[in-house]
Amino acid sequence: MKAIQKQGKGLAAYIETQTPDYGPKDLLLKPLFSGICATDLHVLYHDLGQEKKKFPLIMGHEFSAVVEKVGSEADFYIGTQQKISVGDRVTVEPILPCGKCDYCLKGKVNLCPFMSHLGIFEDGCYADYVRVPAHRVHRLPDNLSDLAGALVEPLACAINFVDKSRIQPGNSVVILGGGSIGQFTLQVALASGAGMVIISDPVAKKRELALKTGAHAVIDPVHEEITEKVRTLTGGGADIVIECVGISATVSQMVHLVRRGGRCVMAGIPSSKIPMDLLDLVFGEIELVGVMATAWQFPRAMRMIELGLVNVQAALERVIPFSQAIEGLKGAFESNEIGKLVIEHGK
Repeated sequence: MKAIQKQGKGLAAYIETQTPDYGPKDLLLKPLFSGICATDLHVLYHDLGQEKKKFPLIMGHEFSAVVEKVGSEADFYIGTQQKISVGDRVTVEPILPCGKCDYCLKGKVNLCPFMSHLGIFEDGCYADYVRVPAHRVHRLPDNLSDLAGALVEPLACAINFVDKSRIQPGNSVVILGGGSIGQFTLQVALASGAGMVIISDPVAKKRELALKTGAHAVIDPVHEEITEKVRTLTGGGADIVIECVGISATVSQMVHLVRRGGRCVMAGIPSSKIPMDLLDLVFGEIELVGVMATAWQFPRAMRMIELGLVNVQAALERVIPFSQAIEGLKGAFESNEIGKLVIEHGK
């Protein structure tokens, strides 16, 4: 089969390799569409995950797929009592928890210290076929397209970000970062009752997209004084700030944008250590919480798309053929201007 393999830091290549073996409790899936996200760029260019899995590694973790083979003992699936069969369309939770530790038994599978993860710690979906444990698969509703199915995972992450913010109806929310995950977080915050949502991003077209999808205000952090503007718009500071970038500038901004007693959610993945001034955090009794991927948000994500509460394709820059995927990864890493790229397999 064809696959995109990380062979070294910043080095990806198309390869021909064996179709993966699958066990009795696994499914063999044929990916249809796969998303390119910031985590994939961290894997390729910053060696994310290398402490557990040395390259070579087949990348990718956001995807829709069709079931090609079903293991003889595959009899448990999330969110359905029906047996999943060959030919069914599915999406996949890429975190692969151990299922036995204290965190897993309490339902906090995204905190499992023994987890694996498709495209980070084991071979992922940038390939003609991928092996997945059956219990991590969701059947796609009939009215969800294959393309939308590939965007369920990042939308589920955005739902988890908003869950961790403990948003209340009427709250003011600042989202730092207008990339696809920031755009999804914007839509989820609005659907959750936010009274005002503000997006900060230096890229004009991302600010314009945010306004089209419902943001009440946008900020250019390069040419505007962000702290002053947020305090003016919110009457002293936002109730909630959600950081979706993971760089020093935005992490440092968080505690200056939130009101006293407010809540900051750290969702971006830093590629290096970031210094932070904690004085305002202490004197303002500001809550700072980290958030890791998803835990049981996939069904809600699919339902939000079905109900029209979120338009996942609004953030889509373009669909690219599999043959251009490595160029897409490179372009997304080198340019902050590029929006969400999705790979179409078989092309």
